[in-house]
Amino acid sequence: MNKTILVVEDEPTIQSVVSKYFKAEGFNVITADDGFIALEKFNSNAIDLICLDIMMPNIDGWTVTETIRESSDIPIIIMTALSSEEDILKGYSYKIDDYITKPFNPKILVAKAKSLLHRISTSNIEGTVSDVLNMGPVELNTITFLVKIGGKTVDISRTEFDLLKFVINNHGEVCTREKILEEVWGKSGVETRIVDTYIKKLRKILGRHSKVIKTVFGLGYRFEVDK
Repeated sequence: MNKTILVVEDEPTIQSVVSKYFKAEGFNVITADDGFIALEKFNSNAIDLICLDIMMPNIDGWTVTETIRESSDIPIIIMTALSSEEDILKGYSYKIDDYITKPFNPKILVAKAKSLLHRISTSNIEGTVSDVLNMGPVELNTITFLVKIGGKTVDISRTEFDLLKFVINNHGEVCTREKILEEVWGKSGVETRIVDTYIKKLRKILGRHSKVIKTVFGLGYRFEVDK
């Protein structure tokens, strides 16, 4: 079954070009030119991934993201002219999955989307083999995508989930930033600093158990449960 992409962009030329590139790769494309219409189409269609602009009329992209995240962990890629570090980090704080700044090559956007959807699909297949991972204070369900820390269910984004799953599956081993990028983000033009940002987010989620993710200076990180 072909995947369906919701392209939310109020600039007609960009919307048309992005839609064209996705269709050329076999995707079904649904479009919206403001946040209100985007939410309507999200709620009335089976969407697999959203490419979302920020600065739009009626409802901006931040509000759209926040509203969707109340009920869904669907992959969201932000595509915007807002390129400051503050804006990028704000995007990830809203639990988006990727961020691309304008002007961008539509081929890169499509590559990001394909990598993200492939990663999710692979994760779903793996989940049929081992449904639950238990390591120290962490319990991670690969079917329901629920995570418990010390027996308490926590709120976690899909990217945070995939990163936590990766370091747990490689517990005791050094996970370099480059390897994490390759396995979790698919090396889709993402900078290595985003790994550090997400590790900080995971440590915050882990709370008093945050020391299970140890920093290996100059290399990366290691998930290790103290005996």
